[in-house]
Amino acid sequence: MSTHHHWLLEPVPIADRVVIREQLENILQSAPFRTSRQCQDLFRYIVEHSLAGLDDSLRERVIGIEVFGRAPDYDTAEDPVVRLRAADIRKRLAQYYQAAKNTPGQWKIDIPTGSYKAQFHPSEAIPSHAPATATVITPRPADDPPATQPALVSTASHKRKLLWASLFAAVFIVILLAGLSLNRKGYAPVSPFDQFWAPVLENSRPVLVCTGSNRVYRLSEEARARYRKSHPRQEDLAPNLEVLVPRDELKNFTGADFFPVTNTYLTVGDASATAQISSLFTSRHHPYDLRFGSDLSFGDLREGSAVLIGAFNNSWTLNMTDNLRFVFEQGDSAAMHVRDRFDGSRTWSPKMSDGKFVEDYAIVSRILESKTGRVLVTIAGLDHSGTRAAGDFVTSPQLIADLIKQAPKDWSRKNSQVLLHTNVVNDIPGTPTVVAVYFW
Repeated sequence: MSTHHHWLLEPVPIADRVVIREQLENILQSAPFRTSRQCQDLFRYIVEHSLAGLDDSLRERVIGIEVFGRAPDYDTAEDPVVRLRAADIRKRLAQYYQAAKNTPGQWKIDIPTGSYKAQFHPSEAIPSHAPATATVITPRPADDPPATQPALVSTASHKRKLLWASLFAAVFIVILLAGLSLNRKGYAPVSPFDQFWAPVLENSRPVLVCTGSNRVYRLSEEARARYRKSHPRQEDLAPNLEVLVPRDELKNFTGADFFPVTNTYLTVGDASATAQISSLFTSRHHPYDLRFGSDLSFGDLREGSAVLIGAFNNSWTLNMTDNLRFVFEQGDSAAMHVRDRFDGSRTWSPKMSDGKFVEDYAIVSRILESKTGRVLVTIAGLDHSGTRAAGDFVTSPQLIADLIKQAPKDWSRKNSQVLLHTNVVNDIPGTPTVVAVYFW
């Protein structure tokens, strides 16, 4: 017979709230939640207001003001912090319940997609299907001679002892021989690729994978309406195609016709590097947490290992590496370059042709104890093509192995920076090559 859970959509009775609040505290102290203070604050707010039936307080703008300290007139479209954190909470809840699926007697708390109101239902204890232990007693026949029965038991017991002793001796000999064999042959060496990533993965907590977000300016609805009026849509075009204004007609618009869009768009290079890192961690069965640069705090970085993707669109990368040997300079401009802080005469700049990058540079840094006190890896190029090439490099066992051929013997216990170069054709980077390496 199937089991039907009755969701509690009305204010929860006071008697049940105590138990649910206990469950809430257990969730907040669990591994998926204790790495993010913002997720803890938002989840507690949602649960408490849902228990009390205060639906008016569970709207995006109200939550942004009361939980995240936003101004009363802030733009939820440009600052989707509530939506991002709510999605993060749903993912962390799934991780929590997956780990606690066999724990009976809990209340389950969910936040349905598209809503900020929590729902509650009791989880039923999992019944035990283990059979009861049966004790079988065989009585001694009444006509057995009293002196004969103990002698039979003693003989059988002695045989069993001899059998167990033989088995233990055989197992011991097998283990001894296996140990001697391993000592002669030696253990299989760990690959350079595994050694490179080992410090990042040795912490069981989720790795923060943080990518930057590119600012994009879009035409306002009023400006688009004016443009459509003077440029009727062609009948053979699909009705939902986005309007693309030719460059020579942009002079007809003013600054007031554009508005910035943040925390929304990724470059192809950043997306590619993020996908490759996520695939790597998935293949290693290690949890990770994807974030935008603006959706991250210094406290989050102190909780565990992190991978930062992108440079000029990710302020965390620039802030965490500004004291290293190879650094990015001049921002996202025509003069941007990589500089060697130990030798200021050495710089590396990208090359362009017809407005497109044809050569790019990237830096891969692996810091075992960064400014946060945690392991940090940065993957960043001057342009997005360089970031994509750097993502290819750090996820390639062969490229890492080639790098380590010239590394010091104890390189796995050292910090490292790798300066990479790549040729770019039609915005697609080629195989990256190593320009300079520094271990310390």
